[in-house]
Amino acid sequence: MELEKFKELHYKFFEKELPEEVLESEEYEAYEEAIHEDETCYNWATAEKLKAKGFDYESYCCMMMADKVFESLDEDGEIKYDDPEVIINKWDEGLYGIPVHNGGATMVVINYCPWCGTKLSK
Repeated sequence: MELEKFKELHYKFFEKELPEEVLESEEYEAYEEAIHEDETCYNWATAEKLKAKGFDYESYCCMMMADKVFESLDEDGEIKYDDPEVIINKWDEGLYGIPVHNGGATMVVINYCPWCGTKLSK
């Protein structure tokens, strides 16, 4: 999908409660497919979301890493240790890790981005 068409659909659909007939439409299905299958569309939509939230996504190796770190934080910017949906964390010391959801703060430290392969620096 062309990015301009995707942007148009994004403004039409994003963060809105949509009726079932819209969610089942070909137009919405094309939008959903683009955000999941087209890297340019995903990157643009994710950047828009993170900008709106005031999150510094540009300091990350890729948009997926930035998005997943953002999703690991609560509204105060603190790590959500008790959320099983969190798949990656970034600690203040600059370490990245995959949380082990055992009720504590256990993690498996990683040195490379799981999405783009970039070596993660502290």
